[in-house]
Amino acid sequence: MPHVAASIAWPTLPMVRQGRAPSPSPTPPSVRVATLIGGSSVLVWSTAASFAVLGSALPPLLFLAGAFASGFLAFVVARLVRGQSPLEMLAVPLPVLCLLVLGFLGHNGLYVTALRYAPAAQVNLISYLWPLLMVVLLGLAGIARPTALQVFGSLLGFAGLAWFVSPGVADGGPGGGLFGYLLAFLAACCFALYSALRSKLSAGPPDAAGAACGVAALIAASLHLLFGAPVALDALHQVEPLAILAMVLIGVGPMGLANLLWDYGVRFGDGRLLSAFAYLTPVLSTLLLVTLGLAVLTSHVLIGGGLILSGIAVSALGVRKS
Repeated sequence: MPHVAASIAWPTLPMVRQGRAPSPSPTPPSVRVATLIGGSSVLVWSTAASFAVLGSALPPLLFLAGAFASGFLAFVVARLVRGQSPLEMLAVPLPVLCLLVLGFLGHNGLYVTALRYAPAAQVNLISYLWPLLMVVLLGLAGIARPTALQVFGSLLGFAGLAWFVSPGVADGGPGGGLFGYLLAFLAACCFALYSALRSKLSAGPPDAAGAACGVAALIAASLHLLFGAPVALDALHQVEPLAILAMVLIGVGPMGLANLLWDYGVRFGDGRLLSAFAYLTPVLSTLLLVTLGLAVLTSHVLIGGGLILSGIAVSALGVRKS
């Protein structure tokens, strides 16, 4: 964590043999290392869309509750393996916990629900407008001023969104899939807001994302019990094991490990460069969807996706130029 080393008084060695310098004090993680760690979450996140589609046989809130519970248990097991108390993971400042839950549950909940109302490829591409939104929010908050290329890239990305929702283009005719596209855009807004504000709040424990997964699981389960369609135990036996496996894997991976890596990156790394790493995710995830036969690359998808991905590439170039 930042500034930890400065608060520790290290004893002076009585002598130095053969002119060897004393061991240096521990230093905070470098911005470059933290950015790379956060950027590695892209590879894990690229599987989320496929897992979400494979788990679509389950009700969305039940799917989210099981996924976040799996992520929480993964964090607990990791602490036990390291000989640490899982209770320490829960010592998260309330503002940080609320922001984490907003980012995780808001984004994933809206995203998983959007897949029920619109084609997977389009939902996936629209939800990954969040790096462009993150750049805009960072600029509005005075954290990082966007460059001209980043502004132009954002305009291209939003042009792709406009193409997807324009009458006659959306599947099913005018307005077809529009509700799903709206949910996907709101999912992007939730995660962009979380990513832009995370670096401005206190850090909390390194695996604060685990506590957020636990709270998100409880909220999703409660909402399912209150508003979701009841699911009998015998009905769960009829669900394909692949759907349940997808629920567990998306919890351990994209909702658990990936959020841990990303949270570390946005706390200690370069926010704008991380957004450039994140621009690879829609490409990788869409290619995986098509490879697994879960999405089809139509001309409409190629045009809208091409605008969004072009905007992403231009914005990433703007990060490098700055």
